[in-house]
Amino acid sequence: MRIQHAVALFTLLVLLPVSASFAGPNMSDPTIAKLSKLHGKAFDVAYLQAVIPLDDEAVEMALTATLHADHSELLRWNQDFVEREGKQIKLMVNVLDQLGAQVPRNAAVATPSVQALRALRGAALERKYLAVMTAHFDHTVALSKLAASQAESSPEIQSIASGVTAADSKDAARLRGWMTAWYP
Repeated sequence: MRIQHAVALFTLLVLLPVSASFAGPNMSDPTIAKLSKLHGKAFDVAYLQAVIPLDDEAVEMALTATLHADHSELLRWNQDFVEREGKQIKLMVNVLDQLGAQVPRNAAVATPSVQALRALRGAALERKYLAVMTAHFDHTVALSKLAASQAESSPEIQSIASGVTAADSKDAARLRGWMTAWYP
């Protein structure tokens, strides 16, 4: 029974992002549905206001996982991720500030995902962390693909969105690989 669940979860994690990328924007996601209706500066502001708190939360989860994870590859990746993500967040905050919009932040906030990770150690933490971070990347990729395709979106937003799409897609694939290798 556990093997069947593991195979089903693996199939879902591997095939869902692939099939979602061909289906266009996921209108069942309220953030994507909201963004899909916006254009120009309103879109740019809403996109950044959606992604910045998500990325803040991802950094908090990575910091939590770094304290209690076992695999050295994951620990090294977390360090690189936190540095890269910090630079990306700073860039997005600056752009949002230039747009004259409020900057929502989740830095140092113990969201439910962060709290759930703080209660775990070792393999249990890694399993949960890899799954939650992969879902995070899938969500930011979906948001960023929409931003990159917006014809009216500013070149700066399109550049940010393209960078997020590339980096987060690569990171999601890496985490899925580790999940498969470490926890078959």
